[in-house]
Amino acid sequence: MLVSKGLSIQQAVRIIIEENPLYVTLLSSGLVNLSALARGGIKPLVDSMIGKDTKVFTIVKALERISMNYKLVNEYPDIIKALSMAEIITYSGMGEIEIALTEENKEKVFKLRDLLSATKVHFIILNDGNRMHVIAPPLMYITSVCTESKVDEYGMVRIMFAGKAPVGIVTFLVQVMKSNQIVAKHVLRYDNDIYIVVDREKTPPSY
Repeated sequence: MLVSKGLSIQQAVRIIIEENPLYVTLLSSGLVNLSALARGGIKPLVDSMIGKDTKVFTIVKALERISMNYKLVNEYPDIIKALSMAEIITYSGMGEIEIALTEENKEKVFKLRDLLSATKVHFIILNDGNRMHVIAPPLMYITSVCTESKVDEYGMVRIMFAGKAPVGIVTFLVQVMKSNQIVAKHVLRYDNDIYIVVDREKTPPSY
């Protein structure tokens, strides 16, 4: 069994579950008593792996998140199949800024839109009639126009499906992120692509 003081409880629990087909079956069924499982079979292994005494409550929370993932996989087989064939691209250093659509900001809005279009960077513009949210690489583009504004920085994941994006994909992704304690800033669908904007440290690396 792997022992590492740098391993988190969540990581240790996941390794234990994935190495034992019985645990996978139990969590997939949704019928297991998580407290009993944590106390009886999981906790001693977790303690051994991370080198210290752990709390049953913390292990139960980790099991809840993992079991939610298995439940989602079982309930949405078409979405899982579509995701397995999708192309996924990550973008780091995406900035978001909100600009009020007032007369005095009109020139700034047009200038930023034209700049982003001309540079051919990947960007998103959301407009509710009163405000415009611009999500784009910040330092080079947004800050060059909105020099006095604070730009929040995020990461973005783009999921590109070969065919039509499956029904329920946005709800599915939100649930998966929630079960893994990831709160998305935006989850957007455009044609056959899904865009997820999250905190920069939550963005998976590109491969």
